[in-house]
Amino acid sequence: MEREWAAKSGLGWIGRHTLAIHPKKGSFFFLAELIIDLELEADAPIKDYCGTCTRCIDACPTEAIVEPYVVNGSKCISYFTIELKEAIPEEVKGRFENWMFGCDICQQVCPWNRFAKQHEEPNFKPHPDLLGMTKNDWEEVTEEVFRELFRKSAVKRTKFKGLKRNIDFLLK
Repeated sequence: MEREWAAKSGLGWIGRHTLAIHPKKGSFFFLAELIIDLELEADAPIKDYCGTCTRCIDACPTEAIVEPYVVNGSKCISYFTIELKEAIPEEVKGRFENWMFGCDICQQVCPWNRFAKQHEEPNFKPHPDLLGMTKNDWEEVTEEVFRELFRKSAVKRTKFKGLKRNIDFLLK
């Protein structure tokens, strides 16, 4: 719902990948709301500037964007690596492009993201130990290491067991 409200309030439009796109920031931003009792003049909605571009649809390795503006969430890498609690289906083997938690492929190929600026928020910086990890380190990651690396991260949502499942699926 927050994307719909963002579009209605003039913060951007909904792209073919179903994410809100701001004309100067792309789709890499957080949405939030303020509940206030002030009378404010609303901004007009922004028209859809995706044009004929289908890069997000073409780039989705699991074909989760089934048609423009429609994502089948149960086919998305983010679903498989975060929400799915059972084994990842073998029919998607080899399609994850090394994503072990979530996916941003549709955003990475979106031409509107050329305007996105690197954030400066220290709370969003990766744990320093993550950047030097090798394939072998990931294969041998322990629950203790997981807890330390992802102590302040959304990766905790998948739990150690889920991340280990995702790593094994990618590497085996």
